[in-house]
Amino acid sequence: MNRNFLCLLVLLSGLIGCDTNEKPVFPVYPVKGTVKYDDGKPLTDCWIEFTSQAGETKGRNSNSKIDKDGNFEMETFARGKGAYAGPVTAVISEPAPKSESETEEVKILHDKVLEKYKNYETSGLKFDIDKKDNTLNIIIDRK
Repeated sequence: MNRNFLCLLVLLSGLIGCDTNEKPVFPVYPVKGTVKYDDGKPLTDCWIEFTSQAGETKGRNSNSKIDKDGNFEMETFARGKGAYAGPVTAVISEPAPKSESETEEVKILHDKVLEKYKNYETSGLKFDIDKKDNTLNIIIDRK
Protein backbone atom coordinates (compact mmCIF):
# COMPACT_ATOMS: atom_id res chain seq x y z
CA MET A 1 0.00 0.00 0.00
CA ASN A 2 2.87 2.40 0.74
CA ARG A 3 4.28 1.74 -2.72
CA ASN A 4 0.95 2.67 -4.38
CA PHE A 5 0.70 5.83 -2.30
CA LEU A 6 4.26 6.79 -3.23
CA CYS A 7 3.53 6.26 -6.94
CA LEU A 8 0.39 8.41 -6.70
CA LEU A 9 2.32 11.13 -4.90
CA VAL A 10 5.03 11.17 -7.60
CA LEU A 11 2.39 11.31 -10.35
CA LEU A 12 0.53 14.21 -8.68
CA SER A 13 3.70 16.17 -8.03
CA GLY A 14 4.54 15.97 -11.75
CA LEU A 15 1.12 17.31 -12.69
CA ILE A 16 1.27 20.28 -10.34
CA GLY A 17 3.92 22.04 -12.43
CA CYS A 18 2.09 21.52 -15.74
CA ASP A 19 -0.22 24.54 -15.68
CA THR A 20 -0.08 26.05 -19.17
CA ASN A 21 -2.57 28.80 -18.32
CA GLU A 22 -0.09 31.01 -16.49
CA LYS A 23 -1.08 34.66 -16.57
CA PRO A 24 1.51 36.95 -18.18
CA VAL A 25 3.42 39.27 -15.88
CA PHE A 26 3.52 42.88 -17.05
CA PRO A 27 6.22 45.22 -15.73
CA VAL A 28 5.42 48.52 -14.06
CA TYR A 29 7.44 51.72 -14.30
CA PRO A 30 8.06 54.40 -11.66
CA VAL A 31 5.52 57.21 -11.65
CA LYS A 32 5.64 60.09 -9.19
CA GLY A 33 4.60 63.68 -9.24
CA THR A 34 2.42 66.39 -7.76
CA VAL A 35 -1.20 67.42 -7.90
CA LYS A 36 -1.88 71.14 -7.60
CA TYR A 37 -4.84 73.40 -8.06
CA ASP A 38 -4.78 75.89 -10.92
CA ASP A 39 -3.85 78.60 -8.37
CA GLY A 40 -0.61 76.74 -7.53
CA LYS A 41 -1.63 75.38 -4.11
CA PRO A 42 -1.14 71.62 -3.59
CA LEU A 43 -4.05 69.21 -3.32
CA THR A 44 -3.54 67.35 -0.05
CA ASP A 45 -4.63 64.19 1.72
CA CYS A 46 -6.52 62.68 -1.22
CA TRP A 47 -6.02 59.65 -3.51
CA ILE A 48 -5.13 59.36 -7.18
CA GLU A 49 -5.81 56.22 -9.22
CA PHE A 50 -4.78 55.28 -12.77
CA THR A 51 -6.46 52.66 -14.92
CA SER A 52 -4.52 51.39 -17.90
CA GLN A 53 -6.00 51.84 -21.36
CA ALA A 54 -3.22 49.83 -23.08
CA GLY A 55 -4.15 46.58 -24.86
CA GLU A 56 -2.98 43.74 -22.61
CA THR A 57 -3.06 45.71 -19.35
CA LYS A 58 -6.38 47.50 -19.98
CA GLY A 59 -8.32 47.89 -16.73
CA ARG A 60 -5.36 47.23 -14.42
CA ASN A 61 -5.01 49.91 -11.75
CA SER A 62 -2.36 51.68 -9.75
CA ASN A 63 -2.91 54.27 -7.04
CA SER A 64 -1.30 56.52 -4.48
CA LYS A 65 -2.16 58.68 -1.53
CA ILE A 66 -1.47 62.35 -2.20
CA ASP A 67 0.51 63.69 0.76
CA LYS A 68 0.33 67.02 2.60
CA ASP A 69 2.57 68.66 -0.03
CA GLY A 70 0.63 67.35 -3.05
CA ASN A 71 3.16 64.59 -3.85
CA PHE A 72 2.31 61.05 -4.95
CA GLU A 73 4.10 57.85 -6.03
CA MET A 74 2.01 55.25 -7.86
CA GLU A 75 1.84 51.64 -6.73
CA THR A 76 0.07 48.53 -7.98
CA PHE A 77 -1.50 45.84 -5.84
CA ALA A 78 0.40 42.92 -7.35
CA ARG A 79 3.49 44.46 -8.95
CA GLY A 80 4.69 47.01 -6.38
CA LYS A 81 5.66 50.64 -6.99
CA GLY A 82 4.87 52.00 -10.42
CA ALA A 83 2.16 51.93 -13.09
CA TYR A 84 1.66 50.00 -16.33
CA ALA A 85 3.15 51.51 -19.50
CA GLY A 86 0.95 53.14 -22.10
CA PRO A 87 -2.07 55.40 -21.92
CA VAL A 88 -3.85 55.74 -18.57
CA THR A 89 -6.91 57.60 -17.35
CA ALA A 90 -6.90 58.99 -13.80
CA VAL A 91 -9.38 59.87 -11.08
CA ILE A 92 -8.87 61.75 -7.83
CA SER A 93 -10.92 61.17 -4.70
CA GLU A 94 -11.08 62.23 -1.09
CA PRO A 95 -10.67 59.75 1.75
CA ALA A 96 -13.80 58.16 3.20
CA PRO A 97 -15.22 59.82 6.33
CA LYS A 98 -13.90 58.35 9.55
CA SER A 99 -17.27 58.13 11.28
CA GLU A 100 -20.99 58.29 10.59
CA SER A 101 -21.33 61.68 12.28
CA GLU A 102 -19.14 63.88 10.10
CA THR A 103 -17.61 66.93 11.67
CA GLU A 104 -17.53 70.25 9.86
CA GLU A 105 -13.85 69.64 9.09
CA VAL A 106 -14.61 66.35 7.30
CA LYS A 107 -17.43 67.97 5.30
CA ILE A 108 -15.01 70.64 4.11
CA LEU A 109 -12.51 67.93 3.18
CA HIS A 110 -15.08 66.39 0.84
CA ASP A 111 -15.31 69.61 -1.13
CA LYS A 112 -11.60 69.52 -2.10
CA VAL A 113 -12.08 67.73 -5.42
CA LEU A 114 -14.64 68.63 -8.08
CA GLU A 115 -17.04 65.81 -8.97
CA LYS A 116 -15.71 65.61 -12.53
CA TYR A 117 -12.32 64.37 -11.24
CA LYS A 118 -13.94 61.47 -9.37
CA ASN A 119 -15.10 59.69 -12.54
CA TYR A 120 -12.89 58.15 -15.24
CA GLU A 121 -15.25 59.28 -18.00
CA THR A 122 -15.35 62.95 -16.94
CA SER A 123 -11.98 63.58 -15.25
CA GLY A 124 -10.13 64.57 -18.41
CA LEU A 125 -6.95 63.30 -16.71
CA LYS A 126 -5.15 61.25 -19.37
CA PHE A 127 -1.44 60.49 -19.40
CA ASP A 128 1.06 58.31 -21.24
CA ILE A 129 3.31 56.24 -19.00
CA ASP A 130 6.70 55.56 -20.60
CA LYS A 131 8.91 52.53 -20.02
CA LYS A 132 11.21 54.63 -17.80
CA ASP A 133 10.96 56.88 -14.73
CA ASN A 134 7.93 59.18 -15.11
CA THR A 135 7.23 62.49 -13.36
CA LEU A 136 3.79 64.06 -13.72
CA ASN A 137 2.80 67.54 -12.61
CA ILE A 138 -0.99 67.50 -12.59
CA ILE A 139 -3.04 70.69 -12.44
CA ILE A 140 -6.74 70.53 -11.51
CA ASP A 141 -9.46 73.17 -11.32
CA ARG A 142 -10.53 74.28 -7.86
CA LYS A 143 -14.00 75.41 -8.99
